[in-house]
Formats: sequence, C-alpha cells, structure tokens
Amino acid sequence: MNKDFLSKNKYIVITISAVLCSVVIFFAFRYLTPFGAVVQYQFSSMLDRDKLSKIKGAEETSSFSPTQTGVLQIPQQTIRQNVVTFNLKLITKPIEGVWVNLRFKGNPKEIKIGVRGSEKEDYLYKPLYQQQLEQLKTQTTDNNLLFWQKQPIYSNLEQFVEKPPVDKITAAYFFNLGDLSQKKISSSSEKNMIIARTLRGSHTLFIRVDKKPFNIAIEKQDSNAYKGEDRLLIELYKADKQITKKEIPDDGISDVSNLKMKPQTEQIKIDNLEPGIYKLVLTDKSSGADIGITKVETNQSALVSGSPFYILDDRPATVWTNSKKITVTTWHDNSLQTVRLDNLYDLKINKRIENYEFNLNKPETADNTRELHQLDIPKNDLVINSDGYFAFSKESFFDPEPIKTVELSTVSDIDKIDYIIANYQPVKKEGDWKVTQAYFDPKDIKVDGDKLYFSLESPELSSYAGEIVIDNLEVTVKKPGWIKAVSPTPKIEEENKAPNFFQKIINFFKNIFSKKEKVSEPIPEPSPTSEPTPTPDLKALMTITVFNSGAGKGAAGKFADILKEAGFTKAEATNAASFDLKNASVSYNAKDAKIEKKFIEEIVALLKKSYDTVRQDGQAKETGMVKVVLGENPKEVTPTLTKTPEASATPSVKPTP
Repeated sequence: MNKDFLSKNKYIVITISAVLCSVVIFFAFRYLTPFGAVVQYQFSSMLDRDKLSKIKGAEETSSFSPTQTGVLQIPQQTIRQNVVTFNLKLITKPIEGVWVNLRFKGNPKEIKIGVRGSEKEDYLYKPLYQQQLEQLKTQTTDNNLLFWQKQPIYSNLEQFVEKPPVDKITAAYFFNLGDLSQKKISSSSEKNMIIARTLRGSHTLFIRVDKKPFNIAIEKQDSNAYKGEDRLLIELYKADKQITKKEIPDDGISDVSNLKMKPQTEQIKIDNLEPGIYKLVLTDKSSGADIGITKVETNQSALVSGSPFYILDDRPATVWTNSKKITVTTWHDNSLQTVRLDNLYDLKINKRIENYEFNLNKPETADNTRELHQLDIPKNDLVINSDGYFAFSKESFFDPEPIKTVELSTVSDIDKIDYIIANYQPVKKEGDWKVTQAYFDPKDIKVDGDKLYFSLESPELSSYAGEIVIDNLEVTVKKPGWIKAVSPTPKIEEENKAPNFFQKIINFFKNIFSKKEKVSEPIPEPSPTSEPTPTPDLKALMTITVFNSGAGKGAAGKFADILKEAGFTKAEATNAASFDLKNASVSYNAKDAKIEKKFIEEIVALLKKSYDTVRQDGQAKETGMVKVVLGENPKEVTPTLTKTPEASATPSVKPTP
C-alpha cells in the first residue's frame, strides 16, 4: 500500500516538476534569454494562398492584426491607400533591433515605414523607396548617405561639406544636417559658457555638443504681470527626434502682483550624448510672455539663438549674427533707440509697434564681405526676427545650418535641384520585384507595453491611382542576451576535444533557451565602433536545394546538413529525376542580387572536399535559389562536415537578420 502511495506521489511530483520547468523555461525565454533570440514575423503571399482570404489593411480598411499564432500573413495584397497600419505583439522583451524587409512591385512615388512603441507616441519613420532617387544617375554613397550632384564639382560628400556651394539648391531626404556637421566637430577645451542676459518669452537655442557629459542649466523668473500660471517647457531635440523634456513650474504666484520671487532652475545632464547639433526649445507657457529666461549655462562652447530673439535687459548688449536681413520692432516708447552695426552704421528705430527692416549686406549700410555682423543694442527690449542666428560672443557663434536645404518630397521638378543628400539605400531588383529594408534602433523607440505599432505609408498614392503589390513583408525583432556563448575554436586539431565543465553548462542552457522553429540562432553583437547595418543576411536568405542524382542513399540530406552548419539555413534535400549523373554541379542566377559570388565559392569549396570536379552554371532563370546536384562520386567518398566556427566567432557578414 505504501509502495503504491509512494509510486503515485512520485508520478505527481514528476508531473508538477515538468509543468514548473516548462513555465520557468517559457518565462526565461521571454524575459531572461541568456543568448538572445531573433523572432521573425512573416507577411507572405506565398503561404497558404488557397486557404487565406483578403486581410484587412489593403483596399478594405487601413489596418490589420496578427493571427493567434503570432505569424502575420498577407495573401497577395494590393495597397491603394496612402496609409496602412498594423501591430505586432512582442514575444520577447526587451528588444535590441527591429528590421523591416519588403518585397513589392507597382508604381508608388514613395514608400516609408513608421514604428512606435505606444499609441501615444509619434511614429519614427525610415524610407523604403523613393522614385526620384531611384532614377538618379552617377550617385555616390558615403557612410550610408546618398550624394548626387547635377554637375560633378565635388569628388565626395566631405568636400561638399567643407566648402558648401553658394546660391545652389540642395535637396535633402531623411537627412539630418547634424550628421554632416558632426564630421567637423572636435572636442573643445573652452570653459563653461554662461549667458547672463534676460531673454523674454519663448526661444529656440542651438547647441554644438562636443564634450561629454552634456550639461545645461536654465534659470527662469516669473514677472507675474499677467494672470495665470507661468510655466517654462524645456525640450531637447536631435533634428526632429526629442531627446528629453522637462518643465519649470510656476513660482506659486498666479495673480497680477508684479511680485518677483527667487529664480527657479532646471538642469539637463546626459552622460553619453553623441557629438552633433542639438536644438533646445524653450516654450513660454504663460499669458503675455510673462517669463524671463535669466540665465543659460552649459559646458559646451558654441551656442546660438534662432529668431525671434528678444533681450529684455536694461544694460546695453552686443550680439553677433550671420543674418542678411533683420526685422526689428519695439512695443514701448522708452525703448526707441539706434542700433549700431559693425561700429560703422546706424539702424534707427524711431516709432513703436512698427517693423524696421534692414538689409545688413547693402553696400551703403555694411561691408557685405563680412561673415558675421556685430550689433550693439543700447536699450534692448527689441523683438528681432532674421534669416540667421545670434550669439553673445564671436567665439561661441556657429551656423547650425551650414548647408541650406529644401525637402526632396516638396520638389516637383528635380531638374531645378543642384545637389541631393539622402539617408537612403537604393532598392535591389529581382525581376519585376523590388527588395528593400529599413532598420530601427530600439533606443529610438519607447516601448510602453508589449506591442510595436507600424505604419506603411505612400503619400498621395490614392491621388494618382497608384498601387503597391506586396509579395513579402517581414518584420524581424532581435532580443538581447545576457550571456555570450563560448564559440568553438576554429582550429581543426582541437575539434574532437571534449568541452570543459563550464562549456557544458553554457551548452546546456543554450539548448534549453533556443527556440528552433520560430527563433533563429543568436546573432553576433555589432562592432562597438559601427552602427547596425541595414543590409540583410543574404547567406541566410538563399534557398538551396540539394538533389541526389546518384551519390548514394542519404548523401543529399547529409550535404544539406553541412550547408546549414555553414550558415545556409534554407538548405533542403530531395531526389533528382534521374540517378545517372557523375560529379557535382551548382546552378544559380548570376544576376540575382541575393546570391553573392563568395557564397557560391563557399558551396563549391565544401563540395570539393569530396568531389574532384564541380561544375558551375550561372545561367539559371530562377531567382533566390541555388541548385546543387550530387552525382556519382568517382572518389566514392561521402561528403563529410569540416567543423567551422559559429556565427558568433568570426561572422562573414555583418550582424543583421
């Protein structure tokens, strides 16, 4: 009786233990995957085409959702709307990279993809296709930036940045001027810069960051001359991307008392802010511009203000500007004054509430060869608007926009453009299809829940009766690991050595936390000196079919396994129609962008370990496919695997899905 009872308890304990282990393994994969993982979400017109009906998001509606299995599929979908949205439920958190791959055809003028981690956030966009850029000739690429010039004046983009053209039109596309300005930024030894002047109301400041950490302190004082709360919103941007946001609240007095309390200060400190040009937007959240920005202090050496520019101090001020034209206004009779230009000319403001326009480069008013003009303002209290920037010292001045650009999307006639700079990679062509990819760095995406939200957009597509036919849309999400796998040594003489104790532990957990069907092997980390490249892993995308045409039972399957071990994960084995061939052959389409010569050479090298003769044929019509035929082997040697290092040891391509 006791034995039966113990036996039953034993099975109960085993069952409970198995369930607990399963739960632990699930949560470990989701939250603690030690070696990382890659999850791919497929939208494909080739999967179960006969079983799937039209999915929402193409012509019927503007959104569609994943299936319960987590695999997203689009059965031969044609998009004629400007915007199609979808979302993915993340299987893993946090994320380390998001790739979007699209294979399409049609007549769109532009396709871009947006992603956000919350419905409250704005989409972060990347380009997938731009018709005008695809039609350009003699374009060059410099550090992932496309550079085109109508006349070949510059040998490269760096020359263009060093000496920008005068009176020429430059168009930009998904291009941040700070990316180019950063190339010329070197660390400064200048001390902290302090602007101890009162700036009234909202101001936009531009800061050239060249030192770490980044520090800036803003001090404000409420005038309390108008009813209501006086709050100052502080936002730091890199181009259009917000880096951080803070606010200085009201001083506690919201009535019209004209009582000034002690100034309030807010500080921003960022340890690893990348060098470049940043925009600091100070927004006066009060009635009647009731806020005075009394001090700005930063550890950077270059800071300028855009317009409007409004100093309220009673003390005389001297500012430097690169403006060509300025417009000056005052609201008060006691602020009528004469501004001195370059210590040579007078700019007279004789009436209040009247705009005075001055052309600083007219020969009769100034030296038009000057890059910077000096303005001496005796009374201040002037609202100044201009086409340039202002600084409180000549040494701290810099031009945040050394190259004036127009948005390419607003250009109807490209013949009127002299130069184009675009953060864009030309699409690859596979017959009638176009293949493109976008990469999103997760540090740019704020994920609040367990979903990613996407917006596939083609502006004005419906207005010109355009369409996009999607053959395949794939979203790949990478999950980081917290243990790096110990890779086997590439030395052949050490292949047969048994792994040490630590290696056994690593391999044990690696096997537990690896998901074979939907999660690929861990991807090696990008080099710390380079950004993750948006180039797909073509080796893993190649479909290789191994035909057994006389090589002996099981030879095709064994060689397919060899190819998979070498990184060709889509290798499959099958029998040929005949079994009377000799030697081995490899056939492929040499014009296929997915098939690189080095991959064919690698396959041939593996075959030559068993075959003396391996024939190559690059005239195949199919794309994305390589055929390997194993005929009778005169050497009568079955192909054997020579162990090669794993991808994490010495990857042959850059670490992308």
